[in-house]
Amino acid sequence: MAPLNRALADSATGVAALLAEVGDTRVKWVEVFRDRLVVHPARQSEGAVIAAQLGITVATDYPATTPGFTMWTGRWNDLDLFVYSELRGTTRVVRSWPT
Repeated sequence: MAPLNRALADSATGVAALLAEVGDTRVKWVEVFRDRLVVHPARQSEGAVIAAQLGITVATDYPATTPGFTMWTGRWNDLDLFVYSELRGTTRVVRSWPT
């Protein structure tokens, strides 16, 4: 995790570097925090490709939401980075707790 005393301006500079690396048109918006960036691709189908381009390899699937999605997480340029993408593989049925 990045140091808590990191300046918000440093993260904002990280956004400019990120957009230069992956392409401005491929990103819909970026959430900026002092120690992390959350990337929302223009097309969720490109999320995994964007994550791979940035060297992000850890993925967590969230199939219980509608629609489901995958969150790619890792470190990039001394920032924690999260990239949304479409759910990997086929959609799985998620069972709820018995009532």
